[in-house]
Amino acid sequence: MKRMQWMTAAWLSLSLLVAGCSGTYSTRDEDSHAGTSRVYAITLEDALLVMEDAMQKEFPDERIEDVLSPHRGFKAKIRFLLDVDVVSVYAVPAQGRASDGTMVDGLAFETHHSGTYPLGGIPKAKALLERVVAGADRLSSAMPRLPASPI
Repeated sequence: MKRMQWMTAAWLSLSLLVAGCSGTYSTRDEDSHAGTSRVYAITLEDALLVMEDAMQKEFPDERIEDVLSPHRGFKAKIRFLLDVDVVSVYAVPAQGRASDGTMVDGLAFETHHSGTYPLGGIPKAKALLERVVAGADRLSSAMPRLPASPI
């Protein structure tokens, strides 16, 4: 009987270790074709600076790596004992509404976490998106508003 309980516990532990959790948080709505996404009319270079700054503040002691595909961004790993979670942030080309309500082509932001440490990955991914959005808001509000040209 004890052997059966030990085997069950070992199998359960192994399945929890192997199984992971993942999630994505975004400034885009699920139906991004409806034009309801929060999009920032900033350059990719500016978006990379905002994302890198947010990553350095959220992961001060971790190695931050560039992500080149499918979208530009950064990623870092967080660890707890044997568990690891990878948290990434991306700038995604999108069309949507700017903070003033006008339709714009620009960039939306997404954070993604995956791994076996969701207790660390979920709050980090949410906090990272909040930092990126705050930085993008500051940058886009500092940019001059150009009048729309008649077509």
